[in-house]
Amino acid sequence: MVHVDGSVTTCCLDEHVENRIGNLRDTGLQDLWHGDRMNRWRVAHIEGRFADSGPLCTRCNWRSAGAYPADKAASWLRRFRARRGEG
Repeated sequence: MVHVDGSVTTCCLDEHVENRIGNLRDTGLQDLWHGDRMNRWRVAHIEGRFADSGPLCTRCNWRSAGAYPADKAASWLRRFRARRGEG
């Protein structure tokens, strides 16, 4: 989600920018989207570590609404880790 001041957050429900991953005034969207902070967030979500995802994620009731399919998430995680030499 991109806010009017250029802040980018992980969630469209993050109106107070609690899960901020950066700002478009400082960093391009592609770099933010594929950057370390966003990838750590993705991995934590895939692994079910919502407390490590940011302050909003533990109290979110949207996890099951339109969730990314588990098989696709696992496939992304395997490719991500292979690119990083982790497995």
